[in-house]
Amino acid sequence: MREVEAQLTRISDTIAEAVAAVSRDPGASPVLRAVFEELLRKSEATLTCMECDRFCCFRERIVELEQAADSAKAAVIADEGAGEATQERIAAAHDALSELKGVAQRGLRCCEAMEQCCRS
Repeated sequence: MREVEAQLTRISDTIAEAVAAVSRDPGASPVLRAVFEELLRKSEATLTCMECDRFCCFRERIVELEQAADSAKAAVIADEGAGEATQERIAAAHDALSELKGVAQRGLRCCEAMEQCCRS
């Protein structure tokens, strides 16, 4: 799980950089900014789950984070005013999250306690 936590921390940093890029991007729409801010909130919530060692919570948060990253990627593509740097930042965060999902699934799949945690 330490590998997953370290990777998630790097992804959260990448997401924070993407939020900063959107905030600085004069062509980015307010809607795009809101989508990126939601992505950052989801990222922070996922890190909180890592800290409390609730694996069932973490698994759900990874799914939510991935969905938010998908929305952010679609939003940046649709926002014609978004700059190239903004587009590159979200693509990097999205791709890193896809890698994390694979690592997390491999690590969590073997955790039988996860099902018990969800029931408690």
